[in-house]
Amino acid sequence: MSLRLSLQIFDHEPAHPAGARLWLGGATDLTTRTMTADPPRWLLIADHAPEQTPTPPERPALRHWEMEQINPGDVGSPPSAGGVILVSMNVDPTHEDEFNDWYNLEHIPHFNRLDGVITARRFRAIEGEPRYVALYHVANTGIYATPGWMAANETPWILRMRRFQRDRTYFMFRQRIA
Repeated sequence: MSLRLSLQIFDHEPAHPAGARLWLGGATDLTTRTMTADPPRWLLIADHAPEQTPTPPERPALRHWEMEQINPGDVGSPPSAGGVILVSMNVDPTHEDEFNDWYNLEHIPHFNRLDGVITARRFRAIEGEPRYVALYHVANTGIYATPGWMAANETPWILRMRRFQRDRTYFMFRQRIA
């Protein structure tokens, strides 16, 4: 049985329901490969079993997803991560099978082998857009600018798959210290 995830991005600090983790960050500047902390964004992540319903936020989120984890199916959010890198996208439906093969067979395994990546996971939206979300729990978001991370994003297969992706968003978040 696959793990489910409730994922919400806010423009304000939300209430922090029990069992959820709160992160602070912003959009990713793709030129400098760093976090843009203005305007700030908050990420609320809650892993749950398929039969559980997460607690709704106190105010509407900028983005809200209910997702099914598709790779790996049952690995939850690690408690030791210092950061989260979130990438979301839609894909051309005529290339969706190849896209899923690439993500599952090359991309996620490659990132799970990188030093500093605690776990790389991917999800398919049950509710919300874009349809696919990848979460990279990392020791530090600075990994996004390392040669290893950049090389993992330049394989022949990823370059082919980029042509079929649209509506991509990139965010970085750091552990929220109360």
